[in-house]
Amino acid sequence: MTTPTHPSPLVESMITTAAHSILKEIGLDTPTVAEAAEVRQLAETIVRETVDALARPRHLSVGLRESLVDVADLVASDPETASVDQIHEVAIALRGLLDLDIPDRLGRQ
Repeated sequence: MTTPTHPSPLVESMITTAAHSILKEIGLDTPTVAEAAEVRQLAETIVRETVDALARPRHLSVGLRESLVDVADLVASDPETASVDQIHEVAIALRGLLDLDIPDRLGRQ
């Protein structure tokens, strides 16, 4: 993998996890420098699109919430086995939760 370039450790972790998952899904154990850079770029795009998608309001049904909790548990407990789509779902949910905290923080200032 290439050297981390994102200033946020959380975002860098998301990018690295997505990149590792992509490499695993395509069965590439020892990527070349060019392949690693291409996969990292794809992972950055996935994370960026995830964050963009999170800007939209979301309402979760009970079934969807339970499903997301299961996926979040998988990603948290064994991220190497999570698919890119599962990581994407968890990132969307996390961003949604972070967005919920913004009005509360603004009210305390």
